[in-house]
Amino acid sequence: MKSAYTIKAELARKIVSDIKAVSGADANVIDQNGIIIASYDPNRIGTVHEGGKRIMNGEVDEIAITPEMAATMKGTRPGYNGVIRLNGQRIAVIGIAGDPQIVKPLQKMAEIAVKEEIQREIDTERERQIVRDMENQIIDIAERMKVLSLNGSIQAAKLGDKGRSFKIVVAEMRKLAEQINDIIAGIDRNRARQNLD
Repeated sequence: MKSAYTIKAELARKIVSDIKAVSGADANVIDQNGIIIASYDPNRIGTVHEGGKRIMNGEVDEIAITPEMAATMKGTRPGYNGVIRLNGQRIAVIGIAGDPQIVKPLQKMAEIAVKEEIQREIDTERERQIVRDMENQIIDIAERMKVLSLNGSIQAAKLGDKGRSFKIVVAEMRKLAEQINDIIAGIDRNRARQNLD
């Protein structure tokens, strides 16, 4: 079963780079359609990897590609390829070039690291969404406070001198609503600066 989550090209490139830096091994990341989206060999990006395609189609979970197999399978080289699952769904394939028996443990370790990184990414996005939702609720409260203060001002004006103390409360409500909006604007500015960094 294919996942609604798709691995981002930026993360895929980081995976390939990290595998190379840590082990010296050449790697590919293959998407849900069997297309190489990150590779040690830039010429392979955007090409079909038959082994990865078979894995993503659910025919197999892993495939050790020997030199003989690579000669007959489109877009492959000798190595070991395995599925990355998230919540039981296939999201990508990591393939590592070399003797399949030697690189299989490296591929398995990379698979674990990638799952953890993806889960961190998902958790971070979920937390960001929670914060955005809370901000929207706070903005809504501030807007309602403004409306209440406006209605309160109208009522206080109708009461004349008797509504003087009510005018003070209404003015404070308006100030609080403005302060809330200023705080939210500050949060937005801070977030924009962080996104630029």
